[in-house]
Amino acid sequence: MKLYDFLLLNDEQQYQAVWLLGVHIDNIIFERIHYQLYSINDFYVEVRYDALSNKIVGKLPFKQGEHLDKYLGDGTLL
Repeated sequence: MKLYDFLLLNDEQQYQAVWLLGVHIDNIIFERIHYQLYSINDFYVEVRYDALSNKIVGKLPFKQGEHLDKYLGDGTLL
């Protein structure tokens, strides 16, 4: 699956793709949000969880750039 194909899916299908095709790469905890990084082929999806409510609060698909940089550095969110 390519990023373009992922973006054509609805939200439910995107989450299913993350759970079925994604490989968990890393996680960062900042304040009460847990950022989970998954890889699907040639792109990444960051899934954000609220620790207090234990619910998903968002996702961000991307290929590179500052969103990936925070996982490559010292874990500090930009």
